[in-house]
Amino acid sequence: MDKKELLDYLETIDSELTDAYNTGHDDPINSDSLYYIDSAKDLMGELIHRIENDVEISDKEKHDFNEAMNGEFKA
Repeated sequence: MDKKELLDYLETIDSELTDAYNTGHDDPINSDSLYYIDSAKDLMGELIHRIENDVEISDKEKHDFNEAMNGEFKA
């Protein structure tokens, strides 16, 4: 898979998340779902930006990501 194909998939996933968010109801039952969809869209946007612009992440950013996503903590 090349970079363009990957970006096409990510753009499609982002579009699907937008549709899911827009069809959700803003009531207490769905508020958590809308929050998670919004968070996923933010992550997707960041990933797309990094791929399009060949952004390298620093060791600190890698550490912060691992800590946030996997509970990995290094003092």
